[in-house]
Formats: sequence, C-alpha cells, structure tokens
Amino acid sequence: MYKILLIEDDPQHIMLVKLRLKSEGFEVAAAQTGAEGVAAARKQAPDLILMDLILPDMGPGELITALRKIPAAGKTPLIAFTALDPYEIHRRSLDSEIAGLIPKPYETAELLGTINRFIKN
Repeated sequence: MYKILLIEDDPQHIMLVKLRLKSEGFEVAAAQTGAEGVAAARKQAPDLILMDLILPDMGPGELITALRKIPAAGKTPLIAFTALDPYEIHRRSLDSEIAGLIPKPYETAELLGTINRFIKN
C-alpha cells in the first residue's frame, strides 16, 4: 500500500482528499502545518507528499528544505496542491523541487492521475 503524506491547512480539504485517496487504496497521513508535516515525514517515510504551498507556519521554500533534509523523504516526489499559478511557483524558484502541480480547484481524476504518474510506475 502506498503511503501519502498530505500537508494542508484546510480541515475540510484534508477530509475530502483522504476519502478520495483511501477509496483508491492509498494510506494517507495528514498534517495541518508545515511543522506537523515535517514531523510526520520523519515518523513514517511517505512514498509521495502532497503539499499546499500556502501554510500558516512555514513558507513553501522553508518547508521543502526541511523535508529534503529528512533522509527518508529526501527524494520523495513533492506534488503541490495550490491556487498559485505556475508563473508564481517559478517566480518563487519552487518549480525545480516540485515534481507535479495540482491546481485548486481540481477534479478527482486529475488528482489521481498526477499521483499515479509518480508512484505507480
């Protein structure tokens, strides 16, 4: 079973994503802050990290750097869940660290297709 770490500050979005992913057979751990996400990645190495880029406690670059310092998560694919457009992601120099992008709002098929592209090879 593939393990996905979801780092997202909106509790309703967490619930919705977890329902969608669990119904597809994924194991999902969720964190509502960047610090919780880093702690969760240290506790159990995920196969993929889905992360909102706008969190209350950490900027996206800071979170990515912290996740990359964890040996078990250093090469884990990061997929951004965000309302930021691709230009803004590039402007913030995040595109080189992000394996994929799921723009909000999104369709379930887009979410699953992006995830499967990275972990069910």
